Amino acid sequence: MTPAFTRRSFLAGALLARAAAAAKRPQDYIIVEGHRDIWEFNDRFKLRDKSPQSPLRDHLLPRLIEGGLSVVIMPAGGDSVDERGGVTNLLEGSLRVLDMLLVEIAKTNGKASLIKTKADVPTRPNQGKVQIFLDLEGGGSIQIDPEPDYHPDRRLALLRHVFRLGVRGMQLTHNGRNMLGEGIEGGKMGGRLSRFGVEVVQEMNRLGMVIGVSHLSANGVLHAAEISKHPIISTHQNINPFLKTPLELIPEEVKAIASTGGVCGVRYIDGVTAYKLLVDEIEHVAKTVGVRHIGVGWLGHDKGHPATGYVPGYARGGRQFSGVEAQSMYEHWETFLRMLEERGFKDEDIALIVGGNFLRVMREVLPS
Repeated sequence: MTPAFTRRSFLAGALLARAAAAAKRPQDYIIVEGHRDIWEFNDRFKLRDKSPQSPLRDHLLPRLIEGGLSVVIMPAGGDSVDERGGVTNLLEGSLRVLDMLLVEIAKTNGKASLIKTKADVPTRPNQGKVQIFLDLEGGGSIQIDPEPDYHPDRRLALLRHVFRLGVRGMQLTHNGRNMLGEGIEGGKMGGRLSRFGVEVVQEMNRLGMVIGVSHLSANGVLHAAEISKHPIISTHQNINPFLKTPLELIPEEVKAIASTGGVCGVRYIDGVTAYKLLVDEIEHVAKTVGVRHIGVGWLGHDKGHPATGYVPGYARGGRQFSGVEAQSMYEHWETFLRMLEERGFKDEDIALIVGGNFLRVMREVLPS
């Protein structure tokens, strides 16, 4: 027997259809991932089986495209653990990583490309390709002996060289101290930028490079905000008091970054920051400094690379993953978009949070 057709069932069906039509996919937005570490590159290049010739082309890129990501900010070297520990030279380490990324991008036949100028910044979601924004994670590799024998302009030679190679952003420090300033390793507040650090900020402003302050001491962040003529960004830090470690941004830092027109990018941490907590942080920042100063750094490992040091099909131990680490990138972003919508963010605000704010800074800072 055919069920009775009523006005109530018609309205219910119409509402469901409208909700389905209104549901947004990751591909409907220009998604910018604020910070993707090169863990997967390292893990895949260490495999004895060399048949996967390109970690980017054959493994990571297809998942990024399927996940709806348009732009990925990726560290191209910097003050890594090996370099800080004296295992390898800072400059050599960064050049090695930068070469790896440039070679990998060239293998993709145009499906991955660099963002270098304002004209490269996308104005609509990318389809079938991903753009990469190269970022040094710490300025130790561009530092030159700051003894008086060098003219101040010569001390900036290495910064200009990495710019010529396509690097368009740099975090001033990692956790440790370098010649630019202090990271959070020596204490949250730390000191202001050095004279060399000030010169680097000024030259980055001139060249058209985005100044990053993730890992920098709080006083260093306040100093960078004070002297930079362009927006500064934190690509991957959470917000205190939602998470209380020296790495997280305190209210003064959030306000200072926002005062420059910059962006604070929250990030997922396995077992620490559930997506709900990230949305709580985003809601808090939106209420305190405005929705134009929020980004998303990272939503976690996915099933294609579920943990640092673990490559599916190669890693031993039969480890089982669940939650975020067992999902696809598409599922990550689909879930996160829905949570932002459920929290009451309008579509235009969601577009800013998941990418638009980072894109605005790039358009303002990058060279023509």
